[in-house]
Amino acid sequence: MQRLTLVLASLAIASAFQAPLLRSGLAPKVSQRASACKVSMHAEGFNFQKAASSLAALPLAFFLVSQSADALTTQDIRDLTYGQIKGTGIANRCPEVATADKAQEITLDKGSKYKIVDLCLEPKSFQIEEEIQKRKGEVRKEFVDTKLMTRATYSLTGVEGPLFFDKDGQLTFLEKGGIDYAPATVQLPGGERVPFMFTIKQLEAKSTSPTGIAPGTEFGGTFTVPSYRSGLFLDPKGRGGTTGYDNAGALVALEADGAEGQEELFKETNKVYQVTDGSIEFAVNKVDGASGEFSGVFVSEQLSDTDMGSKAPKKVLLKGILFGRVATADGTEDY
Repeated sequence: MQRLTLVLASLAIASAFQAPLLRSGLAPKVSQRASACKVSMHAEGFNFQKAASSLAALPLAFFLVSQSADALTTQDIRDLTYGQIKGTGIANRCPEVATADKAQEITLDKGSKYKIVDLCLEPKSFQIEEEIQKRKGEVRKEFVDTKLMTRATYSLTGVEGPLFFDKDGQLTFLEKGGIDYAPATVQLPGGERVPFMFTIKQLEAKSTSPTGIAPGTEFGGTFTVPSYRSGLFLDPKGRGGTTGYDNAGALVALEADGAEGQEELFKETNKVYQVTDGSIEFAVNKVDGASGEFSGVFVSEQLSDTDMGSKAPKKVLLKGILFGRVATADGTEDY
């Protein structure tokens, strides 16, 4: 609970310094093979269910402070022209529900079919797990703040999927499509840059809400993180997973003597398309029962890029705001 309290407090600080509306201007063991493989974070003990219970223990008033003073509603965005949006970063922002009525609720009938559409996730904080030197020689792993190196193209938007009650009565959301991944790069205080693929692909999020979505409703689940680069990518020496050279020039016999350094050369040569996993929790703090819109905050943890198997991934902690809309399924969906 202490960890997520700090997480959401940092969101409140980040939101307070947000720009005005129209301002211009884990190191897991990796299987070394050339086919797709999975890397799990759960070996490090990440427990999204425990985190979700901590979210539930926090008062609703605490969530509300994370809403930015210059929040945009969907109507605000519709009223803007292309010229007003161009170059401002607004296209990268998620709208938020204007109402703060705690009595609002999106009631769902267990006999009907629903879907979540226009789901948007906008990170406000990017942190990377690093080993920090403490006093008396103690070394501990902590998440440190980073500098974002990517332009305003890192939010996920237009995500959708079915929303239903499973056989155990749990409200469940399955991610099926939309702009559900965004490559991003951050820079650590020491200058190292860490690329990663921000995503919620194949998310299966469950809630314990018995009737629908209301302020205070929490969801939690796991998702899949695709490789930052495809098999067609070639490194500076022309080596790739499915195309390019098998070895760098002058290193065709790298496996000959097995001397020190050969393992690193092997990792650079044996390109691997890696699929990892991540976990996310989000809490709803505002609901518009008439339109079906809801907004809130999220905390997501995943792994960074492995440079196609040659580097150990780092843990990435993302915190931000989300928005979505519940609609009735009309039968035209392909899921």
